[in-house]
Amino acid sequence: MSTQSVSGIAFTSKGTVPLLTTITDGSDSQEVLTNSTYTVTAQSLGTFMEGATLTHLSLTAATGVCYGGVLRNGQYIGVCQSLGSVANGGQPQLAPLMPRPVQLIAGDQIIVRGEA
Repeated sequence: MSTQSVSGIAFTSKGTVPLLTTITDGSDSQEVLTNSTYTVTAQSLGTFMEGATLTHLSLTAATGVCYGGVLRNGQYIGVCQSLGSVANGGQPQLAPLMPRPVQLIAGDQIIVRGEA
């Protein structure tokens, strides 16, 4: 198994949050945390932006992402519609709309599964 960086951006009612995490391809679903370059410490989106409403979410990785979404208490409450691969110059739409807005609470996680 290899590792790759999953990056993304989350647009909320309180501002934009950059996301960045290194994940292992083909393993179980893994959480994408905030980018510590901008948020001081890497943390769950729900903890960092508690009370904000998530409206747009984009996730990309070098070889692609199988799926991604917002997980709350073991259940997906939102999905990322545009999952992209940056291989061969591909790039997803910058900030696709979520199917419905999600009001974030502490503990909400952005979960992805990378492709090998």
